[in-house]
Amino acid sequence: MAFFRKILSRPRAFASTMPSFYGRLGEPKPLDQLKLLELAEGDTDVRACLDAVVDAVTANGWYVVGEENARKTVEEWLQRREDDFFFFLRNLVLTTLIFDEAYIECVSDFPRVIAPWTMQVVRDDYGVVKEYVQQTSRVVRFSPDEIVHVVLHPLADRTYGTPKLASLARILLAKREAELFLFQVFMRKGVLSKAIVLKHGDETTFNRLKAVLESARPGDNLLLMGEIDVKTLSQPVEDLRVVELLEEFRQRILAVLRVPPIVYGVVQGLNLETSRNQMTTFAQYIKSLQRIFGASVTLALKRIMGIDGFSFRLVEWMNPEQETAMHVERVKAGIETVEEARRAMGLGTIGGEKP
Repeated sequence: MAFFRKILSRPRAFASTMPSFYGRLGEPKPLDQLKLLELAEGDTDVRACLDAVVDAVTANGWYVVGEENARKTVEEWLQRREDDFFFFLRNLVLTTLIFDEAYIECVSDFPRVIAPWTMQVVRDDYGVVKEYVQQTSRVVRFSPDEIVHVVLHPLADRTYGTPKLASLARILLAKREAELFLFQVFMRKGVLSKAIVLKHGDETTFNRLKAVLESARPGDNLLLMGEIDVKTLSQPVEDLRVVELLEEFRQRILAVLRVPPIVYGVVQGLNLETSRNQMTTFAQYIKSLQRIFGASVTLALKRIMGIDGFSFRLVEWMNPEQETAMHVERVKAGIETVEEARRAMGLGTIGGEKP
């Protein structure tokens, strides 16, 4: 009887956001997601970090495990749509990294990633999802079985994710202003750095000198006659430590997005032991992401194909040093030949032929 009571009973704790208050339009997003997209697309460091993570998650491919019949059916389906599925997978990973959530539509015969800023979730007072609502030029409603909602960093009973870019918003805005300031300095516009003092001379001479300076273009050399003193008022870039600030901003971005500097391409100030530790942490982060996306894609494929008994998994990412060490051990154990190991790592054969 206790078992049946648990099946028929409802949760007792209410959702903290009072979902039913918002009715059939769903709970509003706490953040402006289009603003997050603008920040992500407008910063070179963020884009480089996102590309590095997406490549690490998806580049090694995937495989399917489970019951033989189900596994073969899914493998054949993936093989027929391999290129399209690879594009879908990269889109899913990138979208989730930026917005901390993604919506996979499972209505047709192929999964689709829906723009997160158009989607809202309808829940009851207990936090149970009733439907998903897309609001664009029209309102489209989806049942819970038609959408796989991926949330990268769930928190308590919140509906939506907590994007890392939201934590970086002020840093990214400050970084953009610093880069704009450097651009203005480079173009020599609006930056007062020199004072020219005419020690002796009448008003006519002063006006003539003023006219010459005002007509000069940035970078022009001036030949002035008379007793003239040129004084440096300030060096804005040095005084404000703009270059150092930009480097500090970059380090914070790398830290929050969990991308080691060596993956980003920065090797200054790193030693072998530090880089190894950072790569180990990065590998653990990528592994956790691959498990999340593997589970999400598995659920989407089960709903689309209507079969069960399988799991979709992404091939674990390894840094080059780890991969080389693994193949060395495999060669020592006789599991593979030297040529097979070189081919697996994308190297040419010993005879000089391409893999």
